Amino acid sequence: MYKQFDVKKGDIITFTGAGGKTSLMMTLANELANIGKVLITTTTKIYKPSNEEFETLILSDSSFHGLKKNIFVLGELVENNKITGVTYEKIYEVKDQYDFILIEGDGAKEKIFKEWNSNEPCIPPISNKVIGVVNMDILDKGFSNDSIHRFELFAEKFANYLDYTISNVFLKEYIEKGAFFKNSNAKEKYIFFNGIDGKQLLEKFSLAISTANNLMQSNFKATLVLGSIIDKTAFPFIPVTAIVMASGYSNRMGTDKLKLKYNGVSLLENILDKLSVSNFFEIIVCGRDNWTEEIANKYKCRYLHNHTAHLGQSESIKLGVKNALGSGYMFCPADQIFLTPSTILKLYYNFEKFGYITVPTSDGKQFSPVFFPKNKKNELLALEGDIGGKEIIRKASAISMVPFPYCEEFLDIDTPDEYSMIVEK
Repeated sequence: MYKQFDVKKGDIITFTGAGGKTSLMMTLANELANIGKVLITTTTKIYKPSNEEFETLILSDSSFHGLKKNIFVLGELVENNKITGVTYEKIYEVKDQYDFILIEGDGAKEKIFKEWNSNEPCIPPISNKVIGVVNMDILDKGFSNDSIHRFELFAEKFANYLDYTISNVFLKEYIEKGAFFKNSNAKEKYIFFNGIDGKQLLEKFSLAISTANNLMQSNFKATLVLGSIIDKTAFPFIPVTAIVMASGYSNRMGTDKLKLKYNGVSLLENILDKLSVSNFFEIIVCGRDNWTEEIANKYKCRYLHNHTAHLGQSESIKLGVKNALGSGYMFCPADQIFLTPSTILKLYYNFEKFGYITVPTSDGKQFSPVFFPKNKKNELLALEGDIGGKEIIRKASAISMVPFPYCEEFLDIDTPDEYSMIVEK
């Protein structure tokens, strides 16, 4: 996990927030112990690690030896199985003796969220990196004294949200107004969305990704990382542009198929409705007529007029890529009637987690929509005619194939007979 936080020898890292600080610190310590000497300490209080977790525990008047190599713990004293923190000056005195220093700078009473008092967090000025932890388990736990440390302060600050479910609007404000980086001059700042795991994995991922998109759109000054300490996974947030290819000529259909109705709405509206709840950084619609532009505007999507649509499908791909603000691209045909938001979200999660070209598969076949990383941009821009991205996928050294049980979900509509069969079901 440490690579996702760009940890290098000499780093002094302070952890803030709630819902996984100590666990993240210990996970990184165990990884970093393989490449150097690690010091763990605190400016508040932390539970005393077990003997299996450290080589030496160093206190003001004594020291104790453990079984783990290359991890050292520094504290003032131990009370009630908790290590009392040391001064900033003490950390400065010993900093040159270790390759990595990891500091817990917040207390949260083992709760998954917190509100800070006036003198928190305690971030030593020599910290060059701060990692703020936001636990997505709050989605299930909700706003309560059981889940939030200093709930009274929290309730006063966020009174407008208490009667509602957790939303990306709340999380954005919580992170922006939070004291994760208070009074810190650290050059590197991170927000880690922890807890994306378990039965609600996709729901928590959806909330995290929508919050991350909102933060990036408001120019929030921190690197955003998603993952799960339980699963020992961390991956960088990739803002994804969804590109809807809606400028085809529907030659086999004999009429503009995107205007055909299914369940009372056009096929284009059907897909935009699903994409609009999938929390993309932006949605681009590549079309070639006024009607398509009107529908795109209705769904608050960015419309791009494809003046070269007659040259083939690749023109929509190139038009979308050239104008995308995201650093990942999802290409989606507009006529997949049965595609569900949950399927889109599952593909989205796999793309964010691994960063490879991401393709849905079923019954041994590959389908759309397909996600492409930014490093394929030049290849996408070099496409010609109606080839699409299949050749890029074929040549790729790494692909994330995401299996689904039923291929019917990925069916598209090309002929009047296919449309009639679907409508009659």
